Amino acid sequence: MIFHFSRLGFWGCASQAVLLLALFQSPIFAAKLVKQSIDTTDAMQTLSNFDRGFYTPQVLHIKPSGGKPIEKPYSKLLHLRTEISEFSSRAWLGIDTTGGKKDTTWGKSQDLTEDALNVLQQTFDNIRKDGGHVIVRICYDPWYNGRSNVTPEHKWVLRHVEQLAPVLSKNTDVIVALEMGMHGAYGEMHSDTSITYDRVAEAANLMLRSTPPELKILTRTGNYSAKVLGFDNWGVDFHIDGEKFAEIAKAKGDTMYRVGMFNDGYLGTQYDYGTWGADCKTSICREEGVAWLEKYGINTPYGGEALTTPNGYEVINTPEFLAYEGFRTHTSYLNIQWNNNLIDSWKKSHFNGKDFEYDGTKIDSLTGFKYINDHLGYRFVLRESWITDKVGADGVFKAKLRIQNVGFGNLTRKMKASLYVNGYRQEGMLDTLAVITYDVPLSDSVEFMKVYSRKIEIKGADTVMTFDGNNEIEFEANVPIFKEWRGWPLDIFLRVCSETNSSDCIHFANDSLRAGAIYGGIRIGSFVVDDREQSIDPRFSRTGDAEKQNTPFVQRIRNNIVIHNGDKRYRLNGAGIQ
Repeated sequence: MIFHFSRLGFWGCASQAVLLLALFQSPIFAAKLVKQSIDTTDAMQTLSNFDRGFYTPQVLHIKPSGGKPIEKPYSKLLHLRTEISEFSSRAWLGIDTTGGKKDTTWGKSQDLTEDALNVLQQTFDNIRKDGGHVIVRICYDPWYNGRSNVTPEHKWVLRHVEQLAPVLSKNTDVIVALEMGMHGAYGEMHSDTSITYDRVAEAANLMLRSTPPELKILTRTGNYSAKVLGFDNWGVDFHIDGEKFAEIAKAKGDTMYRVGMFNDGYLGTQYDYGTWGADCKTSICREEGVAWLEKYGINTPYGGEALTTPNGYEVINTPEFLAYEGFRTHTSYLNIQWNNNLIDSWKKSHFNGKDFEYDGTKIDSLTGFKYINDHLGYRFVLRESWITDKVGADGVFKAKLRIQNVGFGNLTRKMKASLYVNGYRQEGMLDTLAVITYDVPLSDSVEFMKVYSRKIEIKGADTVMTFDGNNEIEFEANVPIFKEWRGWPLDIFLRVCSETNSSDCIHFANDSLRAGAIYGGIRIGSFVVDDREQSIDPRFSRTGDAEKQNTPFVQRIRNNIVIHNGDKRYRLNGAGIQ
């Protein structure tokens, strides 16, 4: 519990006065922060944080009768390619290739059935049960075979968005992002003559309005995202320092930080195979797009599929290039299967960069794939821990931590921070082992979505790191005190877990054994308790006449306690003093 006298009403002052009176009758010590002797290096292990990293794709074919949900996800981070082709009259499910011996079959534009939606929900439930997370894409391409002109009439796309939104809204705890497919081959918004920017924007905005802000929504290119956000002349207006951009950003508010993009042409060329424009007057070019993602995609997932480079184009699909641009775009996920030739080349290559512990100049076995795999999304390393080494009867525990985010990106979902206390001692003639464990929730002000990764800027011809990812976190908590544990050291861990699933916790990059990952957290040190002492110092420093007049404070006159609140004075029982 944190005491703020300037915010207390009368009874708050009176109750604190009782506490302060008790302090005068007990030994008082000045609580101090002590630097802990713990391992603060990155152990360079690939972490089990499945809301980022390399994903595995898996197709879910939904029928009007429901069909079969995915029982066993292929991986802990799944790219769920949900296809609803049987709900589009323009999607052919089978074609006659035998000279008329069988019929070509088509889907039917109709409402999604309850059975169909239940299959999608059951799939999410199975992913949750498996301890995984999912990137969702929904489209009308049968079995994701790349067929063109499969999107139904626009009114059916909108109707299906309305029906899908409640299911997506119920599962934001496992959904990393929604790749807003719905249009075109592979749901990538191409190869379909019915696609227009206006239609994509209308469908995406309907999904935005119909789902909670926790659901991040991504389109296939920067141009589509710009249209969703309200830009019409994006070649001219889509510049984050321009007046038009500032006007739209102000009008959109938090939605600016909710809309992003996925990139299935990533790093293939300097244009990412058309993801970025070559004519910056009519399209969004790479630098403008990267600058947008850098600022507004700070907590929005970004990734897709990295590709090989054809002849005649600039080669940028290297781990060393990602070690620069990945931090600007906050790249958080990639396909482990495509492009398999590029992935294999990363596995065979040596990482030539130098990035904290990942120093290719010193580690001959460090591959490019290892570097990328470990840096997709966030990667938290506890670099320094200062905590209260002794806690008195008041239970006040304080900590100041330095946590470095060395990953490309940041945490993209809300998590809850708490403390986990654990201790052992022997008691009795038979040396019985006594154990104590308890959790202490921390204030919502301890927000790990704000433990930001480094910031890189281009200054002329130079690339400059202006922030190295080191974040300081300070907090105060009230821990339970049990006198039978007086003088015994208690280990304390910081846990950052899902608000809805206590087993879904962030793994830190420090050595897992010594850091205490077995408890779903990171060990930040140890302390001892002494219920005979108090760690609150009753002597409050006060400066300035105005502050002295307006701030409630406690005054001891001989053996009496007087509470001052402005120009009024009270006794402990609440009686006013003339």
